[in-house]
Amino acid sequence: MCKDKTNKEETKSRLWIWIVVAIIGVLAAWGLSWWLINKNIDCSTERGTFGDMFGAVNALFSGLAFAGLIVTLLYQKEELKLQREELRETRNELNAQKLEFQEQNKTMKRQRFENTFFNMLSLQQEIIANLSYEYYASPNIRPHNIPEEIFYKGAPKGQLHGRETFEGIYKHAIIEYNGARHADGIIKILKQNGYIAYPVISVTTRFDHYFRHLYHIYKFVDTSDLIEDSERYDYACIIRSQLSDYELVMMFYNCLTANGRDKFKPLIEKYAVFNNLRLELLAKVNDKEEYAQGAYNRFAK
Repeated sequence: MCKDKTNKEETKSRLWIWIVVAIIGVLAAWGLSWWLINKNIDCSTERGTFGDMFGAVNALFSGLAFAGLIVTLLYQKEELKLQREELRETRNELNAQKLEFQEQNKTMKRQRFENTFFNMLSLQQEIIANLSYEYYASPNIRPHNIPEEIFYKGAPKGQLHGRETFEGIYKHAIIEYNGARHADGIIKILKQNGYIAYPVISVTTRFDHYFRHLYHIYKFVDTSDLIEDSERYDYACIIRSQLSDYELVMMFYNCLTANGRDKFKPLIEKYAVFNNLRLELLAKVNDKEEYAQGAYNRFAK
């Protein structure tokens, strides 16, 4: 644009130089003709005849005037051309600024999303760290009217903390179910009674807060207007990468409950959350049929 402005100023300067030269030339020619007529010709008749000879000079000046008009028109044409180029460059700059603003806006939105997203992941890790389960390693069933510390007095205790709680309750903890105590975790109950027994096992309620918050993280990724649809799966993969084998197994059965089927299960199938699930850890291999193939493979049909 600076170059165009310089060219415009140079063109304008040249035009003014030619105009000044033309004016000086016209005045000089007329002055010279007046001086020659008055100095060399005395008779008025001869002066008239001599003056007629300057008709060609008049025609010349008329031609010069016309040429000046043409130069002016050409200059105006050049001016219009430069103006059009300036407008085009201005539009290009505005478009570039618009694209830059859109990109900045997109970046700001992503930053807002990621601030919330990673804060939610951090809170999820705190929830896991606060998980604990203490149980009495005794085969006897405690009557409801007798406190645990009295009935199981002297019995050894088992303690689970943090992420180990998932594996411990699933495979090893002594679980009370249907009037009996099972020493091999809830997997034994699920093998005997099927996944429908999961919501009846009281110890599973310890994970309610964990699963509610995990569901809201996936829902946030799925519904947020701060990111593009093409980005959602990548963030869902980040969540999945935080889950241990036994978190996935417990999630598997939790999402087959009434609430889980309606809300969480569709998100699991949409984002292939069980892509890394070890199927051999399931209570029954056929349980995998309860989920669509999308739960295991993003590209499954």
